Amino acid sequence: MKVVVWIGRALSVGLLLAGPAVRAQDARDSATVRMVVVSAAGPVVGAAVSAIGVRAETDRAGSAVLRLTVPAEPIVLLVRRLGFAPESLHIALRPALDTTVSVILRERAAAIAPVIVSSTRTERRVEEEPLRVEVLAGEDVGEKTQMHPADLRTLLTEMSGVQVQTTSPSLGAAGVRIQGMRSRHTLILTDGLPLYGAQAGTFGLLQIPPLELRQAEVIKGAASALYGPGALGGVLNLVSRRPPDSSEAIVNQTARWGTDLVAFGARQFADGRGATLLAGAHTQRAVDVDRDGWSDIPGFRRVEVRPRYFAADTIGNTLMLTAGGFAESRGGGSSEDGDATMPIPGVFAESLTTRHLDLGASIRRRLSNSVSLAGRFAGNVQERVRQFGAQRELERASTLFGEVTATAVSGAHTLLAGVAEQLERYRNRDVSRFDDSRTTPSAFVQHTYAPTEWLSTQLNARCDASSRYGSVCTPRGSVLARAPGAVSVRLSAGAGWSTPSPLTEETEAFGLTRVVGPLAVAAERARTASLDVGMTRCPLELSGTLFASRVTDPVGLRRVAGDPTGAVQFVNASGPASAHGGELFAVYNEEPIIVTAFYAATRTRETSPESGRTRETPNLPTTSAGLDAAFEEDESGTRAGVELFYTGHQALEDNPYRTVSPGYVTVGLLLSQRLGRANVYFNLENLTNTRQTRWDPLLRPSPGEGGRRTVDEWAPLEGRSMNLGLRVRL
Repeated sequence: MKVVVWIGRALSVGLLLAGPAVRAQDARDSATVRMVVVSAAGPVVGAAVSAIGVRAETDRAGSAVLRLTVPAEPIVLLVRRLGFAPESLHIALRPALDTTVSVILRERAAAIAPVIVSSTRTERRVEEEPLRVEVLAGEDVGEKTQMHPADLRTLLTEMSGVQVQTTSPSLGAAGVRIQGMRSRHTLILTDGLPLYGAQAGTFGLLQIPPLELRQAEVIKGAASALYGPGALGGVLNLVSRRPPDSSEAIVNQTARWGTDLVAFGARQFADGRGATLLAGAHTQRAVDVDRDGWSDIPGFRRVEVRPRYFAADTIGNTLMLTAGGFAESRGGGSSEDGDATMPIPGVFAESLTTRHLDLGASIRRRLSNSVSLAGRFAGNVQERVRQFGAQRELERASTLFGEVTATAVSGAHTLLAGVAEQLERYRNRDVSRFDDSRTTPSAFVQHTYAPTEWLSTQLNARCDASSRYGSVCTPRGSVLARAPGAVSVRLSAGAGWSTPSPLTEETEAFGLTRVVGPLAVAAERARTASLDVGMTRCPLELSGTLFASRVTDPVGLRRVAGDPTGAVQFVNASGPASAHGGELFAVYNEEPIIVTAFYAATRTRETSPESGRTRETPNLPTTSAGLDAAFEEDESGTRAGVELFYTGHQALEDNPYRTVSPGYVTVGLLLSQRLGRANVYFNLENLTNTRQTRWDPLLRPSPGEGGRRTVDEWAPLEGRSMNLGLRVRL
């Protein structure tokens, strides 16, 4: 024992004597590099500075310190920050000497840069908004435009918690479900205007080409406090491109006999004025993929045009005017190229002809440096002729909308107050029992308070006075806290409501003829809450979300007892509908590699209008996941990307073949090459050839609810598909 103690004391003395010598040697072999990182706007916070395995981040002054061991050769300093082009420089270090280096970063629009959002009315940077707004912009929009130039179906596939659900396999209708809510509860806006009506319906996504979009903004959860009864489940705001964006055109051809020709023109005039024009023509032949006598891909022809005029001065006064329209004919149902015998005898064709016109205006006037007025106005009219076999329905819907707001800024406070009015009218010449006219005047207020750089809050309140459903007031509150290390936490809760409409996901599939009227149901009401945590540490961006919602008096369809024709009626379910779950989202951006991944899990419960029993909400995946990896080289113009998506099981309703669908995987590939002013691309989707009809027939053995001939679509119907296109800058 004494020997051990003696050895320990000897080692301690030796270390004490050797310590100063070691530190002196380290000092002679090391050097300190002091970095100062700035941009045209000032110091850059959170820039990643690295060299020979040592890493640091810049503080609020744009400064960072690296303590390095001096090598024999010059070292390479790398500086990266999301939203800026990376910089590198070679320096030679000298032992025991400090080196100060200044770096100027250049902003780069193509990267994941700070984005201004307009969905919350304050037009702030997305990272500064207390209310969580998810944005798809830049390369995400460009990539999806090349995959599907005709519509927005694929634009939202990479966003966790958002599902594009096909509601009518025969005609291809699709809606947006947000965090387990019904698609009819998602309000679709264009530049903050309801150009496609108070309820765009499940065909709205199919009639908007993405080439004209700068970005898509999504608010998840009840947003009635911001936008009224149409936003019970959330908001999708489509923001258009402005001059001086480049003019371009796309020519696209699919292997399934689809052709697209879309052109976007932009022109910048003097004094802040400019104009854009979108024009497109699309055609798709009906295709019976499994040759069972029924079209799996509906046919359609559509033309659209939308001019826009913009004006802005140097003090913040702005004006936007737009007018647009489209004409479309869709057809599906019984096909002529099928080999199989139909389970239900006789020819059954489905078709939809749509004519749409709209006008919109948005104006903002600054009265002083701290006070401004704004107005938004929109009107639209839409006529549709729907054919379900021998059943024909001619309907006309129109919406008028107007809103005036005043905004005042005082220190850390931003106060916005406004009034709005919306007039909706629906007429059905063949099913007049659902004719309706309603007026909804509203008043609302919004207060944003940002006392420090790390804390901000937002409170919203709105009262709507519906001519049919009375007065309803809805609140929403959000808090944002930002911690050191680029970590942010958002907490949000709110209430929402929705005025019932006969145009639901179900009636879009089989019409209103077999629906017993009138629409005598109570308005739906909801409460939602969410917690979001995000972190940005170049080159990685991470976020996680927990959410919950509860809808009371949900509206559904119930069969009429004893009716042999399959007639149904609208009812309020006897119990609530609820959803809760979580989402994970990650982006890795290290040029030339960009990887995006998400995972979402949702648990839902609702009361069946038919049986009164509690069940899992139909046609909603319990889990979903996606991975998108892309290689992009700016100098050569080469881009290659691969996508992998997993869709979990779904509860099925009124399906004679199964009650729960299996999970499935789809894989896609996109290749693109720039050739001067042109970009040639090739897109291959669903490499696994996943197809619902490989499991079960699409056709029912006998007519179902409302007389419909098919089951719901829970997996792709078209199977493997590919398209080749040319995108040209004009």
